[in-house]
Amino acid sequence: MNILLIQPPITVKKNEAFAVTPPLSLAYLAAVAEQIGHRVRILDTIVEGFNFRKNEGRLVRIGLPEAEIKREIEAFQPDLVGITCPFSLMDKEMRRVASLAKNVNPDILVAVGGAHPSSMPEYVIQDCNIDFLVLGEGEGTFLELISKIDEGTGFIEVKGLFFKKDGKIIKNEEREFIVDLDSIPFPAWHLLSIEKYIELGQAHGSQRRKRYAPMVTSRGCPGKCVFCSIHSVWGYQWRARSPENVVEEIEELVSDYKIREIHFEDDNLTLSRQRMIKICDLIVERGLDISWTTPNGVAVNTLDSALLEKMKKAGCYQLNFGIESGDPNVLKNIIHKPLSLDRVRKVVDYSKKLGIWTHGFFVIGFPGGVHRECSTDN
Repeated sequence: MNILLIQPPITVKKNEAFAVTPPLSLAYLAAVAEQIGHRVRILDTIVEGFNFRKNEGRLVRIGLPEAEIKREIEAFQPDLVGITCPFSLMDKEMRRVASLAKNVNPDILVAVGGAHPSSMPEYVIQDCNIDFLVLGEGEGTFLELISKIDEGTGFIEVKGLFFKKDGKIIKNEEREFIVDLDSIPFPAWHLLSIEKYIELGQAHGSQRRKRYAPMVTSRGCPGKCVFCSIHSVWGYQWRARSPENVVEEIEELVSDYKIREIHFEDDNLTLSRQRMIKICDLIVERGLDISWTTPNGVAVNTLDSALLEKMKKAGCYQLNFGIESGDPNVLKNIIHKPLSLDRVRKVVDYSKKLGIWTHGFFVIGFPGGVHRECSTDN
């Protein structure tokens, strides 16, 4: 089967900053599909069409023109087009790409997935050009879906899938999360235009070295922060790759693609102190000359001076702290994030002493907050 995996264009406000990074979700799906013999291609329309800008009022669309996307679909002749939609602001472009696929050939099957479809599945699956919606964690569902398509059998037994039958929307039973993350193959890096991402230099967050790559070493987060939507994809159960598996992928990126900086995109990278210590120790033991950072944030209450020292020694140069608010009442009673601001000050202070750059994430405008003058000084 020919499978074309597409990241659609993005529409943002004019002059708004945004990241252009390899779509790991598609690379993971490609890896599991290739493993069972399918022909797969990844088309990231943003990186391939970064210099094409189309003004849409106060917004600008960035990515390949629709005519070019259509030509790419025609050239590959896919049996299945999979479209990722990590953000709600990409909903319109996701639908446009689905429509383009059907215009090329109505028999092309279209599947969508990502945080946005997983958060609003009943809404998204109504689109007439979308045949399947993969809910949440995608590898197991996608693998079973393409097997059922190959076999020509029904889809009712595919857990984690929304689909249409005789004009009706069918919601299957939810799929259990993958416990053994080491069982998932590494992302299909060979299908990504890595050099284009590196040359653009539009990484998510800070970047010290030019040759970087994103990684995810764990999935899920037990936190219950009221604003977080990632649970629709990964759930609340924290699952982690083994330190050996993580460092093996780093070694592959260093040796095969000359990567010198890793961006850990986990939602809770350091939840297990011992695992993080082991990862750091293995990086040092294997002599990996890398820098690394946490653009997606790190939980302050998982850190202490000893762990920070290990992280610094292993190449950590910058940390983003999910602080969210300087008001204890907002943290406890509105966000539901049990975080000590005194602990925040100590961790930030010690990080700075080690020479680790520190950034804070804050959500502005929560109801019930009290205006205070903000200072990091004690």
